[in-house]
Amino acid sequence: MEDLPPAAVLPRRRSRMAARVERREVATDPGVRAPRRSDAPAVAALMLDAYRGTIDDDGETPQETLDLVERLFAGEYGSVLWNVSEVTERDGRIVAAAVCTVFEGRPFLAFLVTAPEWKGRGLARAALTRAINRLAVAGDPLLRLVVTHGNAPAERLYASLGFVVESD
Repeated sequence: MEDLPPAAVLPRRRSRMAARVERREVATDPGVRAPRRSDAPAVAALMLDAYRGTIDDDGETPQETLDLVERLFAGEYGSVLWNVSEVTERDGRIVAAAVCTVFEGRPFLAFLVTAPEWKGRGLARAALTRAINRLAVAGDPLLRLVVTHGNAPAERLYASLGFVVESD
């Protein structure tokens, strides 16, 4: 049998997905707030922890991840929608984050991450639902995102919130 390279170096397929923005019921959470640029180190640490060992782990270093988040927060990948995005804190630590930007003139979910020990508690669903609700209030009709094929938890979550594949 032919030796295959590790999964981390195999090319990944990603799909662009979109959902109509419609208000939905979601619980309020006193630990939720808008992100700040000064959150970049904590968000980078969260991303690194959340992606470690998953299909989206590219072996990034802490510095590479921090550089990425700082560039994102500086608007290099489109203007951050600070009033739509959020971080969730527990015991003074950011344990989930949803960051939306403007890409190709439309709202785009740049990332949605949850700390491994907080997965399965509905934090990502609630964060994305609140972001969708904020977009609905602003009159935005559509939210787009990109998901890696094989990221089953994300694919299930997005489908359950009405996201459909636009392109692979």
